[in-house]
Amino acid sequence: MLLTILPIVPLVGAFCLFLKRGRAVNIPIITSTILLIFGGCGLRSVFAGRSIAFRLPLSGPYRPSFHADALTALFVLLTVFLWFVVSIYTPEYMKREGGVRRFAVCTLLTLSAVLGVFLAGDLLTLLLCFELMTIASYFWVIHRGDQDAIRAGYYYLFFSIMGGLFLALGIALMTVATGELPTVGSGAVTPLHPSMFAWSVAFLLIGFGVKAGMVPLHLWLPRAHTVAPTPASALLSGLLIKVGAYGLIRVGAFAGWGRTLGAGIGWMGTGLALLGTGTMLVGVLAALLQSDAKRLLAYHSVSQMGYILLGLGIGLELGAAGAPGLVGAIYHLFNHALFKAALFLGIGVIYLHTQETNLYKLGGLWRRFPVTAFLMLLAVLGITGAPGLNGYASKTLLHRALSHAAETGVSWARWVEPLFFLVGVGTAASFTKLYYLVFLGKPTPVKTAVVRSTRLHLAMVLLAIAMVGIGLAPGLFPRVGAVPAAHGLGMAEAAADLDGLAFWRFADVSGMIITLILGAIVCGLGLKWGFFHWQPPRWLTLEGLVRHFAQGVSALGRKGTELYRLCGAVVCAWGRTLNTRLNLAFCRFDQSRKTTIGRLRLVGLSADAVLLMVMLMLLIAWSVLNSLARMV
Repeated sequence: MLLTILPIVPLVGAFCLFLKRGRAVNIPIITSTILLIFGGCGLRSVFAGRSIAFRLPLSGPYRPSFHADALTALFVLLTVFLWFVVSIYTPEYMKREGGVRRFAVCTLLTLSAVLGVFLAGDLLTLLLCFELMTIASYFWVIHRGDQDAIRAGYYYLFFSIMGGLFLALGIALMTVATGELPTVGSGAVTPLHPSMFAWSVAFLLIGFGVKAGMVPLHLWLPRAHTVAPTPASALLSGLLIKVGAYGLIRVGAFAGWGRTLGAGIGWMGTGLALLGTGTMLVGVLAALLQSDAKRLLAYHSVSQMGYILLGLGIGLELGAAGAPGLVGAIYHLFNHALFKAALFLGIGVIYLHTQETNLYKLGGLWRRFPVTAFLMLLAVLGITGAPGLNGYASKTLLHRALSHAAETGVSWARWVEPLFFLVGVGTAASFTKLYYLVFLGKPTPVKTAVVRSTRLHLAMVLLAIAMVGIGLAPGLFPRVGAVPAAHGLGMAEAAADLDGLAFWRFADVSGMIITLILGAIVCGLGLKWGFFHWQPPRWLTLEGLVRHFAQGVSALGRKGTELYRLCGAVVCAWGRTLNTRLNLAFCRFDQSRKTTIGRLRLVGLSADAVLLMVMLMLLIAWSVLNSLARMV
């Protein structure tokens, strides 16, 4: 019963917002607090290996079911914690944006849908909640109502609906391939039709990949994050794109975590890893060239999701030995949610005071905002992987998994390793650039407004405590959360594979320090020589390529339409001519005519009638002769 109560609580909170009349009650934070208590107490038992399941007692072909295991509990607790933090931050920020009540209602509806996705026990319920999440969060993107917001909303809605259609198609094919719809948490399935199962997995990967910001399906993400209010950006990047990663993990469970992939889906591990590598590279390269702080953070959401996809790919590729990849992906997924939410909230504080997010129009702000500068520094160190912060732990684990894959003979892992290092350098360079231009650069005469920042900083402090705590005890989260989740997914040897894992090896620490130093050097050279101001030709960017492709398809469509119209005109002309001739021919039967047969002269309509009778008699005679010939 608890599994149905959790998604209902935010709906009750949204209803209470309609009844509230001018009272200064933060219903979202009350809702998040209740969910933290219920979720923390009610889902604690699943980490011992006991899953919870519940099906609504409804009649009919569709009966929604709910399921919770260790992976579900991790995502639910992360969700309510982030919503709690953002609920502290939101009221003060949204006073400047406007539409406080409308935004709060959409936030609670989205929270209910997200919890429904994580708690869904069957794919149909998951799809339903996935679509409800899309609709509710769409209003975040268009909250400001200007032209940019509406355009970004169209992108968000188009890609999200496309992802939902691929999910629906994948679910339908999954039913055909297995004979029944698999339930969430049921483990690997044995398909009746392997080829159909492979297509189903491919479509599900595309559908969840859209929400996860996987290249080349990421085009909605930078636009949506840039125009949405900062609390929405923090939740979009910190949590909603994790819904895509959660779905990919569940699809991997159908394929089989901890076992050799079956016929038809052997490509899945390599495909995810290579897509993850491409996502890492595209995201970090695009981020280096951005001048808008929120757009830079959005592209780094793409890049960091690439790390997660890479870890999932390694986990599937290595089979029983892939626990470090899966655990590293889950670990980095949670770490990214923490430091990316903190980064967006920090930029939101700067925007509230300056009404500016252009990095080159800011500078020297650490004197005016020392608390924000310090908390932002922790988040920057976290995402760049500095030792002592949470990002270091998960990136180290992912690098170990990649090195292990290379040692076991996985060919692509050897050349992905240097790219992994380059992405780390690029990440360090771009965040050195962000922090330097905002806080340490030459002061600019930007006007600052007086804003109460207590609640804003309190939200960032909670995230900073979590980041530092994980960073100082990096082995705690894998042991308590990630390993039980991997074990429940089918990685039976996950605990043994990670037993005695040391995060503070000299090679790992020194490698990360070298990465940070090289990143700072690249940042300095880029600012000095103007590399970061370079704007690639439109045709060279992925967005430009997609635009050119769309324009080509549109031009081809116009040519096809013109050819169709031309062919149609020719066919119509031929048809009219043929119709005229046939009409004239048939009209002859209605005209009075004269004809002579031998010495018999026929006049008027009887002439055509006699001709028809003669033809009929000839046909009868021919038929009789043929019958006699066959009898003989």
